[in-house]
Amino acid sequence: MTIGGLKKTSSPLALVAAAGSLMGGMALTPANAADLGGDCCADLEERVAELEATTARKGNRKVSLKISGWVARDFGYIDDHNGYDEFYSSGHGVSGSRVQFAGSAALTNSWTVGYVLRMRITEDRNSATLTAAGASHGGGFISPTKVDKNFIYFKNARLGTFVLGHAYVPTDGVAEISLGGRGVTGTSEANLWNATGVDGFNLEQGAHEVLAWVSPTLRGFTFSIGWADLNDPVTAAGGGVDAWDMALRYAAEYGPIRIAAGIGYTVNDNSTNTTGANIDGSNLMGSVALMHTPTGLNIAFAAGTEIDGGFNSAAADTWERQYWHLQGGVNRDFTGLGNTSIYGEYGEYDYDGQNAVVGTSQMYDTTMWGIGVVQHFDSAATELYIAYRNWDTDNAAISDVSQVMAGARIKF
Repeated sequence: MTIGGLKKTSSPLALVAAAGSLMGGMALTPANAADLGGDCCADLEERVAELEATTARKGNRKVSLKISGWVARDFGYIDDHNGYDEFYSSGHGVSGSRVQFAGSAALTNSWTVGYVLRMRITEDRNSATLTAAGASHGGGFISPTKVDKNFIYFKNARLGTFVLGHAYVPTDGVAEISLGGRGVTGTSEANLWNATGVDGFNLEQGAHEVLAWVSPTLRGFTFSIGWADLNDPVTAAGGGVDAWDMALRYAAEYGPIRIAAGIGYTVNDNSTNTTGANIDGSNLMGSVALMHTPTGLNIAFAAGTEIDGGFNSAAADTWERQYWHLQGGVNRDFTGLGNTSIYGEYGEYDYDGQNAVVGTSQMYDTTMWGIGVVQHFDSAATELYIAYRNWDTDNAAISDVSQVMAGARIKF
């Protein structure tokens, strides 16, 4: 609809800018001030359209738009105790950088519809290029930019939330729960610093094409379940890799004690191996965190186990992985600038595998210990951090690794 040649939906900002531009033009060309022909309003409408096309707005007045995310950069030093050491700089794997677009709108009186689109910029060197024997240590990056999330959801206060699209599976983060304010430097996942061959030990599936449901929170408990398409290639034998994924989370406070916990279970349905066999694997993982709120003292424990039969290429490929990880420290405001998180950590990661293609067995144990400090600056939504991790393994094919990492993350 137009009113006097102006679109009713034109934003106030664009109208003011266009009016100012018009007034400026009238002042500069007084001879045209009395020209009230049809071209006058048409020209103004074109200016409004042009300004609106180049003006960032908050959604379309029906569906909101919120832009958020963070930028993380770090530098560090790594030594594999096998003749290789290097200073490096990157956007590390614990956090990376993110840009997220999200919004929602009222679908009916009881239903909300929304969307999330998030891009991930990691620039992480992988473990092979950092520490593996014979690798080209100077380069190599994992997925510098990719779509991290791209889904829509429908939410009802009584019925919960239904998710459709590229999203993280329900178990994501269930083995990384912490109340210590140290997530930017590391969690229970073994390979997030990309400095060791110990890979993926927190057993999460990550982001995939997902159909999921998240329950409303009841007495501190939230349940979620979903189906994920982990891999979609079709072999000569047919098939793909699907997963059923479910998680239960809990959060509450009992006087001065805050608690958060979660447990998750995944079943992989795999029929892409060379024999075409339909072989399932399963993961069980979880974590629990406690914090004494007056002092900031906190502790977090995570553990997981996996039994997988044939996920790689052949029915005879099997492996088992188990791990446990413990972190503890203090997280409180000592300076008036924001919380300071000081912590120590220790973990054990055990692997027992059989590869049918090369006819070899592998069994090794790895231990990790580390310390770190994260300083939060509330006034600037910024974290500065420095942390150290040491990996010691009895697998001759994987180097022991020591690594220092320091950097900053700025949220927006």
